[in-house]
Amino acid sequence: MKHFFTAALIFFTVLSTSVHGFDGVGIIGGRSGGLGKASVSLTDFWAIQNNPAGMAMQKDISAGIAYENRFMLKELGLKSVAFIMPVKFGVLGLSYNQFGYNLYNENKVGLAYARAFGPGLRIGLQLDYLSTSFAEGYEGFNNVTFEFGVQSNINDKLAVGAYIFNPARVTLSEVTNERVPIILRFGISYQFTEKLLAVADIEKNFDFEPDVRIGLEYLLNETFYLRTGLAVNPGLFTFGTGMQISGLRFDVAASLHQVLGANIQGGIIYSFGNTSK
Repeated sequence: MKHFFTAALIFFTVLSTSVHGFDGVGIIGGRSGGLGKASVSLTDFWAIQNNPAGMAMQKDISAGIAYENRFMLKELGLKSVAFIMPVKFGVLGLSYNQFGYNLYNENKVGLAYARAFGPGLRIGLQLDYLSTSFAEGYEGFNNVTFEFGVQSNINDKLAVGAYIFNPARVTLSEVTNERVPIILRFGISYQFTEKLLAVADIEKNFDFEPDVRIGLEYLLNETFYLRTGLAVNPGLFTFGTGMQISGLRFDVAASLHQVLGANIQGGIIYSFGNTSK
């Protein structure tokens, strides 16, 4: 009965959320998790997963880990790890995601490069290796694809971003002709004050209806952040907090699905200090 319940929940999760094919392309990191899953115009560490263009603003060698527990089931866990290194000609990044458990899991390895062209334009590209593993006796799948992003500062307060994953729509299974979906995201961010940031995204997964996401982030002091947001499809209400202590950053978030319940996610990022490009 427990296995039946788990399988049924996984099935309905796939049907009712905008995550499909590879959950490694979901929104990673507790910051965006608390902002209604909005991420496209942000330039934080987890831009390596959410829009590689934002990675161009990273000044330090940094490493991070993140975990998301969906609906309190370990079978729906998403684990992420990433490393970023600024170099003379831009910023390089390496990331790995795993979704699932021993009977079924999806893996994504990404090698990213981003560069800023002046103060107002950033471009990023990531090559991805995707694999799916099943229980013993079932053949898995392996694919190669890429993702691309761009960001621009319109002025000191307003920034915009765009992102596409898997424009070639690679085949997931030759037997069923199922394909890894194309995902498009567009987003804006507006810095109302030094302490208040607003973000908004629209995502189109070609297998689902569009999703609109909005979020607010408020800086309480030099250390603590508060965040809240919502997503339209599926209906999610999100909230979270963050803490910055020197080179160490903690972010946690929770989201409430109108049918399936709660998601919990969090992450730790450590910056090793300034580097020269």
